[in-house]
Amino acid sequence: ALSGFGSGASLVSFYLRVGGGIFSKGAEIGADLVGEMSENKMEEEGGSTQRMAEMEALRLERRKKGLDEEEEDMMDQLRMMEEEMKDIASTMHPIDYLDAVGKTICDVSGTCADLFESMVLNLSLSLIIGAKGSGVPHFFTALPLWIVASGNLACTFVAHRSHVKNRFSSRQLRWYMRLNLLFVILFVQFVQILVSYFEYSAGGITFENFWHFTVISIMGQVAPEICVVSAEFFTTIEYWPVRTLAQNAHLGVVQVVLQGLGQGFMSTLFPAVVVIVMTMLTWGFEGSSGLAILAASSVSGTGFQGGIASFGAIATNAHKIVHLTTYHSMTRHRANICAQLGDCTAHAGNTISVVNAFSAVFNVNLTLLAQSFTKRGIDYQAVAGSPLSEWSQAGLVLGVAMSFVFTANTTMSCLETSKSFMRFCKDTEETNRQANLPFPSSHYKALKILSSYGTVTSMRMVFNPLINTLVCPMLGGFFLGTRGLMFLLSGSNVLILCFSTFLMNAGQSWFSARRFILFGLLKDADGKAVGPDSPQFQHLGVGEMIGGPFEDTSGPALNNFIKLVGVFALVTSDLYDPTPEETWIYGCVAVVTSIASVFLARWGLSLVLTCITGFLRQRQLQRERLEQAKARDDDSDEELTALTE
Repeated sequence: ALSGFGSGASLVSFYLRVGGGIFSKGAEIGADLVGEMSENKMEEEGGSTQRMAEMEALRLERRKKGLDEEEEDMMDQLRMMEEEMKDIASTMHPIDYLDAVGKTICDVSGTCADLFESMVLNLSLSLIIGAKGSGVPHFFTALPLWIVASGNLACTFVAHRSHVKNRFSSRQLRWYMRLNLLFVILFVQFVQILVSYFEYSAGGITFENFWHFTVISIMGQVAPEICVVSAEFFTTIEYWPVRTLAQNAHLGVVQVVLQGLGQGFMSTLFPAVVVIVMTMLTWGFEGSSGLAILAASSVSGTGFQGGIASFGAIATNAHKIVHLTTYHSMTRHRANICAQLGDCTAHAGNTISVVNAFSAVFNVNLTLLAQSFTKRGIDYQAVAGSPLSEWSQAGLVLGVAMSFVFTANTTMSCLETSKSFMRFCKDTEETNRQANLPFPSSHYKALKILSSYGTVTSMRMVFNPLINTLVCPMLGGFFLGTRGLMFLLSGSNVLILCFSTFLMNAGQSWFSARRFILFGLLKDADGKAVGPDSPQFQHLGVGEMIGGPFEDTSGPALNNFIKLVGVFALVTSDLYDPTPEETWIYGCVAVVTSIASVFLARWGLSLVLTCITGFLRQRQLQRERLEQAKARDDDSDEELTALTE
């Protein structure tokens, strides 16, 4: 029952995360591919900043000359400029606003579903491990429930208030947000210590177990946030890695791409060391039962992490609205601060997902180990012998290969979706704005059509990555046996911990460096702000285009890939033998079936959707003809009545 519960959460999360990422990045890249929008896109990014810089230069020049500032003239200029902004906003293609929908799907639905999936998996697997691998099953199955339940309750408390003042920078706001998380940690520790003390008083555990559980639960709660702090150092504009990336952007696109990739690789070191050290300490303290408690503790702040990740989408969309509607300096400054904070919190949600996914799959592997050896009448905690064989080494290689294949699948799906958006916008008149309606009503119908089309297209593009994911444990189990399957999970889990961190941090660093210039924070040798019309901004745009699918799609989707692989391997474990001598034929069937499914999903489903779309379009045209005929009949009746009178 617990495995089934986790499987359901994994499937839903996979669709929301992978499909949402494909929708978001496909719409964003598709908007850039539509040629008619390029001029307005430049106006959106650079026009307002340039005009404000010109106004500020004029004001400084008047002060140097000793002339009084004519506030009324300045206000008139601002009002005229805001009218121009409204004109620009109203003439932008509707797909330019579709990224707001994609951002919400990606950072709210996708991230929150991912975090919920990790919580469900870690909790379910902790209960299984606590029941199978401990001498006090009632305590080891109850303690993870107490930890997760108290954490969610504390997250509900801290959601009501956060300490904020007008003068705070985005970094200060982020650190004050951590005070809320500190309350969650303290509350969980209070409950955990209380429950463990009662069991210690009853004689169920020793004092050594008691303090071990306290240290393990603290490490589980603190480890994800330590990894978040490390990621923020490499991806936010307050620290030197992003600033040097923006400063060196004048050296060209090659410099931007290589430096961003290098910083992304460097950012994987510290989180990997933290996870390794804490896993080794926990295993040394309490073995598999300790790892179950560590995993449960790591997801105790899921409510808080999901909330701040959702704030990222809200802040980004609000920032775009502000920069398209007003030149008010304080409003724009506050929007910039909120956008910086939102980028940071959204990225924190993705980083937490990486750590939680690693813990979940580690526990899946432990559960699979226990299940496979228990089925053969062997105590899995007393297994001895050489851990490596030809099957285990092949499992490591296969896990790495399938992870890269999945990354290629998601990246290509983003590109296919973007090209589909471009073709749909150019071939369908309904996707254009309605010129006879005022803004924003002129864009509503087109956005509704584009959202529906994007939803169907992104869901269709999810089929290839999903087939890639489901066939992976079957290949490992049928061709390599149970031991090869466990090493497949172990190898791909470690790889994805680092590779997903690299993809997300590299993509976010390019995005943040571009924001650093957009906010006017990069200065030239004369102290003047380097604006969006600069070569640096254009060069970083190439990096952002490359890093977009990495940051929002391929990187986070790897977490869902490895979790679904692990859950599917656990659910289907009874199909596999310790060695593949008698099961390899089923592996061949799985390969043929997966290839046929890919072709069916790519061409058969496209044909079905094309037929359905054509049918619906014909019905819509027929309905419009009937409405026009009815309107003509009504006009004829009115004319006849007028002539009769």
